[in-house]
Amino acid sequence: MPVADSEMVVDSSHGVHEGKTPNSTGNESILSASLCSPAADILRNFYHTKRVGNYLIGRKLGEGSFAKVREGLHALTGEKVAVKVIDKRKAKKDSYVTKNLRREGHIQQMIRHPNITQLLDILETENSYYLVMELCPGGNLMNRIYDKKRLDERETQKYVRQLVMAVEHLHRAGVVHRDLKIENLLLDEQDNIKLIDFGLSNCAGILGYSDPFSTQCGSPAYAAPELLSRKKYGPKVDVWSIGVNMYAMLTGTLPFTVEPFSLRALHQKMVDKEMNPLPPSLSTAAICLLKKLLEPDPNKRPNIHQVMADSWLQLANKNTGAPYLNRIHIEEINHTVLLHMTERMGYKHSEVLSAVLTNRACHTLAVYFLHRSLNTIGSTEETCSFFIMGCFVFYDFPNCSQAMIQSAP
Repeated sequence: MPVADSEMVVDSSHGVHEGKTPNSTGNESILSASLCSPAADILRNFYHTKRVGNYLIGRKLGEGSFAKVREGLHALTGEKVAVKVIDKRKAKKDSYVTKNLRREGHIQQMIRHPNITQLLDILETENSYYLVMELCPGGNLMNRIYDKKRLDERETQKYVRQLVMAVEHLHRAGVVHRDLKIENLLLDEQDNIKLIDFGLSNCAGILGYSDPFSTQCGSPAYAAPELLSRKKYGPKVDVWSIGVNMYAMLTGTLPFTVEPFSLRALHQKMVDKEMNPLPPSLSTAAICLLKKLLEPDPNKRPNIHQVMADSWLQLANKNTGAPYLNRIHIEEINHTVLLHMTERMGYKHSEVLSAVLTNRACHTLAVYFLHRSLNTIGSTEETCSFFIMGCFVFYDFPNCSQAMIQSAP
């Protein structure tokens, strides 16, 4: 195993440090002693090239134009995480990315939902910006579709329902994702959707960002016609993208394709509603919803709340529950973890509550959530070993491919 290099890290909650936060001083040895054997083995055997703060940075999982996602290991708990590393030097070449470098982290701290990945920590060095997130053991939905060729209607219904609930939650918070695609849908240990990659998201009017929702961004094959035509647009661009994802799940291909690829020709096909064929076995209700979602006129396309009322999704039942809150209520605090952090790790009670109740991405929040994922503290339980097959990426719009799902590696 390579020796981990330390990087000088600026952590918004702890200031400047090399390799560890002040809170970890004297605590690492205490916690290491409490780690079960499997966790200790993971720590010793984890391949990594450097250490940033409390995280060992390991193998590359995915890569985009300005960012790489690497497998990480939280050194204090032995839990694996996903670490999105944004290269500031490369980002400087794109004014839009540079301007909005920290927006992704800001938006994810606003949001808490079971079908959206949890942001745990944010760190920054001179050349890099790090977003530490939970890992999902089920891999990427793209690979599930590739293996099965296409998903059956019942499985698709489950995933689309969860995607719709996640998007409704975002829109209620004033956030438009703008890059909803199969590659950005991961699966957790219970085979539930986890939405990732908020690099192109926006929430104008909430955080003070001035983007008027006219930026041409995302992947052309999933982008709404009004976005491709450089018109002003709103949250309904996400509704269109849900339709493309639903079509991709049901068929293993994309609804609108042109050969050779031309953005103008693709846009015209969307406007003319020249959708590729659907399997004859699909229910009338599924086809009806698809046509609603893929309505080229945004004025006729339903908003996300209207989509939720569609009978095919079966969301209007007692199991749907009340809207999910973006902040944990104090009654939901895991007191076993809280007690462990305050009595055995030296954290202040108020510090833990503040980070958790406000969903503030910092090392304290990371420790809380990673401990919470263990069944017990300091016992012989097996630790979670998470692997991710997808990646969180920025996309250069002109270079995005319209390749069909089945051609994925």
